[in-house]
Amino acid sequence: MALPASSRNRSASELAAGVLAPVGFLGAYLAATPVSSAVADRPLPMPNSPAAEVAAYYAANPLAVGLTASLQVVSVACFAVFVAFLAPALRAVGAAWLPRVGYLSVAAMVVSSALSATLAMVVTSASDAVVLALRQANFYAGGVVNVVTLGVFVVGAALLLGRERLFGAPTRWFGFVAGGIAVLSVLSLAMYYASIALPVGRVLSMVWTIVAGVAIIRRSSR
Repeated sequence: MALPASSRNRSASELAAGVLAPVGFLGAYLAATPVSSAVADRPLPMPNSPAAEVAAYYAANPLAVGLTASLQVVSVACFAVFVAFLAPALRAVGAAWLPRVGYLSVAAMVVSSALSATLAMVVTSASDAVVLALRQANFYAGGVVNVVTLGVFVVGAALLLGRERLFGAPTRWFGFVAGGIAVLSVLSLAMYYASIALPVGRVLSMVWTIVAGVAIIRRSSR
């Protein structure tokens, strides 16, 4: 099946966004932990840690918090570019709703980063209840909400664009697996052991965006 005109007629710069943006999506996210760890004086407390422990970290490490938040925003900004890259082809197959899911994933991480920065700014005067509320909201927005919506986007794009032959069966099935694991991370809300699906589904879905972008560019250049 021929590629949709919306993909065939893209300029070289638009097609480049199909690779450079996904690489930035993965790279900036992976850089956040080592960069922030290098300037932090202790590990980031778990979301269920006592309020005093959370407050102590955020009060002592505003630079680490800021760097993490900034890199996460850069990461999802790159993903937003990739979503925009796929949006015309998705609209052409009647899935105009799917890019909105991708942008919702972006928004969830931006909200998470903003909450983290807010906590760092108010932690010295905030009550324990406020500290815990901000930390929990930060964790869920950047965790389950971000990852599940990313997974829905990846599964949907893999199904619809694979059906239109924008890439082959291996890329399509990789999207099903990566996005499926990300979607299943919603089970972490009820089962602790399902929390492994959060990092695994997130990273695999990020890798899929690179693979899919390369595959689409290669197919469109033929």
